[in-house]
Amino acid sequence: MTEKYLKSHQYYSDLYDRFTVERCREIEKSLNEKDSESSNESDAKEKAMMKFVKDMELYVTKGERYLKKSETIRDWTDRDKKRDDLIENSEPPEDIRCLSCRNKVVVTFKELWTELDKEDRILFMFDCPNKCLPRRAFFSNGEEWRLKPNPCLHCDGVLKIKDEKKEGDKIISIYKCSQCDYEKKDEFELSAKKDEEVDDKFAEDRDRFCLTDEEGQEYREEKWRWEQMAKFAEDWKKEDERRIEKLKTNPKGFHLDGRGYTCFICGQHTGDGDNWYDQYGIKCLVCQKAIDEGEIPPTLASDKESWYTKYDLESYFNLKGPTLKSWIKKGIIKSRNISHYGKGSWYELFMIEDNKDFLPPKELLESKRGRIEEDGKIEERYFPWYCFVNPHEHLKGYKIMNHLRVLSPEEVRERKDIQKQKDAERDAKREARRQKRFKK
Repeated sequence: MTEKYLKSHQYYSDLYDRFTVERCREIEKSLNEKDSESSNESDAKEKAMMKFVKDMELYVTKGERYLKKSETIRDWTDRDKKRDDLIENSEPPEDIRCLSCRNKVVVTFKELWTELDKEDRILFMFDCPNKCLPRRAFFSNGEEWRLKPNPCLHCDGVLKIKDEKKEGDKIISIYKCSQCDYEKKDEFELSAKKDEEVDDKFAEDRDRFCLTDEEGQEYREEKWRWEQMAKFAEDWKKEDERRIEKLKTNPKGFHLDGRGYTCFICGQHTGDGDNWYDQYGIKCLVCQKAIDEGEIPPTLASDKESWYTKYDLESYFNLKGPTLKSWIKKGIIKSRNISHYGKGSWYELFMIEDNKDFLPPKELLESKRGRIEEDGKIEERYFPWYCFVNPHEHLKGYKIMNHLRVLSPEEVRERKDIQKQKDAERDAKREARRQKRFKK
């Protein structure tokens, strides 16, 4: 059996990749046009958001195309195998005769007949031995294929077949009007193959848009995480709606059933029933007691932007623990201490309200994406706010800058080198101790 439609797996794989490239090119072109239509005066944040949306749409398209590739190739393979089987095993109807001379006509060729939303069929073309016209065509189930009436463009007559012949992959038909001298020529191509245009950028775009198995697996895992997060968010939304409804009958708040909750202030996990929920959110009982005693305002649970943690100060300003303790002791910065039910210290934080003109709003300290070259490779990552501005100019008027020093690039590199050396010495000591234990 000659396989007319069924191709190799690589053929289908390449074909699928071509469709993927075409689809991603269309998306990229559309998004680039939207970028050009947007105002050139768009701020950096808006441009970054537009780039994120563009990258994400392309990323999802590439990932979904990868996930559907194997199934699609399997469907194409099954479809074409069935078509080959259909061509091989279909038999023409018997005793078909010429409409003019009544002689038996013979099959000259058969062709796969496809229609949208219909099963594939085989069309058999019959020719009269006396070359009478019109030729006749039947499907394997005996249904005759007939031309619809073909009206003349110049009069009320009907175009009738005058001559028909097969030349290569074409059937050429000559029609003549029954009432005037008008003639029409039709050419029907049989599985004609068109020369494909050379696509010089296909290989490059294939690398950009068609994921490898490793990249595809990463997308599969990422998609699973998104779905889990979406499910968690939906469950959380329903639970939050239930809590808000319960607050109507318990306006002062109530305990949440179960465990696994996190305090919105200190970040500690709460045990079974060891929490409190009200209009400001979830708190552990230690923080709730501090609120009840006036040590901290309840709004701290719902407004994270109104205060700093020790980690925030180190992250934003590279402010280490010993220096921070010294500042607190000298009264340079004021902290709020959450006691453990009136004793000791449970958690320490720094309210912007308590440190006016000293601590800036957090919105001025947002990190941004940037590029850096390391080991000959350019990588994208988030960098601290002070990498993009002059810190003293950016936070002009906030007294914290009077107590901080901006390091030069040379000093930063020197500190990094010193830290790398310390890390290497530490790792070497650990490895020596490990080897010593191993020998024993």
